Parts: sequence; structure tokens; C-alpha cells
Amino acid sequence: MAAAHLLRLLSLMTVLQQVNGFSIRVPKTVVAVEGTCVMVPCQTDPYERVNWYQYHNLKYPIVYDGFYTHNVEQKFRGRTKVLGNAAEGNCTLTIDNVSTADHNLRVYVWINPGSQTTQKFHDQTVTISVERKAPVIYIQKQIVEGEIFQANCSIIYSCPSLPPSLQWNLNTFLENYTFVDFHMEVHGQWFYKKTLRGVATYLMNNSRISCSAKFKTFTMGSQQMTLNISYKPVTVRVKKEKKVVAEGDSIMIECVANSNPPPHKYLWFIRQLDQHKIENSTQSKKHFSNIVRDTSLSCMAQNALGVQQSIWVDLDVQYPPVILPESSCHLTGDVLRCVCLVDASPNASIYWTINGNYTHLSSFASALTNKKHVIFEEIKITVKTQTNVSCTGRNPHGSDTKQIPAVSLSESSLMWLMLPGMIFLFGCAVLIYRKYPVKRIQTFFRLFFGGGHVQQQQINNNFRR
Repeated sequence: MAAAHLLRLLSLMTVLQQVNGFSIRVPKTVVAVEGTCVMVPCQTDPYERVNWYQYHNLKYPIVYDGFYTHNVEQKFRGRTKVLGNAAEGNCTLTIDNVSTADHNLRVYVWINPGSQTTQKFHDQTVTISVERKAPVIYIQKQIVEGEIFQANCSIIYSCPSLPPSLQWNLNTFLENYTFVDFHMEVHGQWFYKKTLRGVATYLMNNSRISCSAKFKTFTMGSQQMTLNISYKPVTVRVKKEKKVVAEGDSIMIECVANSNPPPHKYLWFIRQLDQHKIENSTQSKKHFSNIVRDTSLSCMAQNALGVQQSIWVDLDVQYPPVILPESSCHLTGDVLRCVCLVDASPNASIYWTINGNYTHLSSFASALTNKKHVIFEEIKITVKTQTNVSCTGRNPHGSDTKQIPAVSLSESSLMWLMLPGMIFLFGCAVLIYRKYPVKRIQTFFRLFFGGGHVQQQQINNNFRR
């Protein structure tokens, strides 16, 4: 194919001259790519020997001499050759390692030098134009995640025996990718294309891709391209304007979605106690007012390719303390046992008032409950007369105080009333023992059974697995 094209090129671009029976066909110019070789097409009648010269007004600098290689100019020595068949009249010259120093070099051929049929063709020079080529990158405009992605890197070169190597510069986020090489001749030069194929992923979006062509003495890079991958929302999350919000206040919430193109529709899911609401919007940010406790939010983002929902996020709603109705005092003999339960966010500090006087007690126990933001504190005091006990819960948002009336219980009735609770607490203590150190178990026993008469060994024996 290459030989046929050279003949066509010669027929179009050469001047035909006949001298003493010889005819020669050469082009007026050839284009060489820096870093490769160049072929100067030449066709004549069958010959015995051929030389090539650099055109000069006074001298005859030898470019190629197959018999007397020592006569070749130093800058061409080892770089030139004629590989064509002399019997077929192929006198094509090949010059290797073309550089910018060879730009505008003019050469001509001499047939059968030193013989009776010798003929030189210094009036039919060939000018060599040297160009430095960079690879060209092409990427399809529409790329969708999950579909086949294809990109081409191509280069023009002038030496079929020494093509440059093409290499893609990309990350490994392209799944199941392959390379396909393609070569073809185009107007006396050669076209090399390396195609990259694979499955596009959303991780490729906004990444840069390029390719490079490595010649023998240098490397040329293409321009960088930024990939635009279309994909449905892959991650969606609720972003709060502030970490905490006071009950009754407002807050700005943003639905942040990783998608391309951006979402055009949002759904907001609001869960407040036993109520559930859904609101739609075209904006990623939404203003929520009159926030109440126990509020959870989730959002769903949608673009043209799909939808995705975030996980539920509980709002940290802060509110003043409330003394719960379950707070109580029980009098057994002369021992008054009081429990105060407070619901507050942040958790409240509990204070006791006995007969109108604030009291700092040395005998009390505090613990969290299984309900968020509800804590309780129990006190045990010895009383001789009727005693008024008040409990106060306080946090940065306010306080609440409640007087807790004492209920007198006999030992037997107290035991019957406490029995179900004791069984329940016994089960809780077993579970806590498995998760927490023994010291926490001791606290529970001291809290609910009086503490002093329970020995550590008994605790250990009762809750061993």
C-alpha cells in the first residue's frame, strides 16, 4: 500500500526528465515528522548504483553512498539508506532520526556515479520540511455513567518502520477498559490512532485526561481534557445550618447531593413525634420554622437520571427542663425515698429542696434512662416529722420545680409493689453487667436495694454468665 501511494505521489508531484535514456521521478517536497524517519520517494530505470547529495552551489556534500560510506557527511553518517530494489529502479532515500536541523534540507539523486551511464539530477531537488507533531485527543460529548466511554488519541508520523508509541494518561477509575490500535497511510504520511474504551463511572466526572506520543528522542503531550460524566444522585445528605436549635426557633437545612446534572427536584420528609409530612421543593435549601423536640429529617434529590434519599437526621432541639409526673416520694418507716425524673435538652442538673431549704445531700444517686434527654436522681433521707420535698431541674434554657408529695407505704405493701419493678431491674442489671464493668452494677444495687447490705461477692455470683 505504501509503495503504491509513493508511485501515485511521484506521478502527481514530480517533474519528468529524460537524459541519455534515464528518467527520474521525485517529489518537490516531503514532510517529515521530528523524531521519526522520512522517506524521499524516488523511481528511475534499473540501475547499478545510486548516491544522494545535499544541494550546494559549490560542493557536493554526500548524504548517502552505499559503497564508500566514509565519504558520507558526518551529520548523515549512519542515518541514511536506500532499501529499494535497483533492478526495479527504486531509488527511495530513507533518513532516520529526523530533527529540526534537517528542516528545509534539499537533496538530489545521482544515478550510477563513476560509470559511463552516470547521471546527476541536481536540478530536481527535493525539499524536506520538518514538523513537530503533538497527539490530538477526541472525546465524545455525551458520557453517561454505566455506558461505554470512548476516547481517541491520534498522531501523524512519517516513518512506517519507526512509529511513535501512544500512551493514555488517566486514573484507574475507568472500569473494564481496553485499548485498540489503528494505523493507516494518509497522503504519504501515516496516521496512528489509539482508542480507549471502557465503562464510565461517576468518579471520572471533572477529572482530567490526556495522552502522549513518545518518539525516539522526545515525548509530546496532547492538551488536557476535562471529563463531564452524567450520573444520578449517588450520595445525598442533610446538612444543618447549625448543630443545635432551640425549641420554637427556625433553622435552614440543605439537601446536598452528588449528581450531574444537579437535582431539579427535592422531597423533604419530616418526622415529628407521631406526625409525618412530605414537602417538595425545587431548591436545595429549605427554611424550617417553629422547630419542636423529637424532629427528624430526610431529603430525596432527583435529576433526569434518577433519585436518591438521605439517611434520617435527628435535629438537636434544646428545650427547658420539665419535671415528669413519674417523679415520686415513698415513706417507709422513717426512711423517705424520693425519685425525680427530668426531661431537658441539654440534660438538666437536679437540685433538692427539703422543707424550703436547698439541701446538698451526700446520699443520692443519678443515672440516665433509656429515653433520650430524661435523667433521674434518687435521694434517701431519714425523717422524724412530715417533710416537704421539692425537685428542681435546671439547664441553660430554664428551670422547672415540682413539690413531690410523700406516699406512706407499709413494708408488706411496699414489697408487693416493688416486686415487679425489682424483677424488671434485675433483668436490666444482667444486661448492663454484660456490657459494663461491675462497678456500674454495684451502683444499681445501691440505688434500688439500699447498698449497705449487698456484698460484692454476691453481686458477682448473681450476674456471672
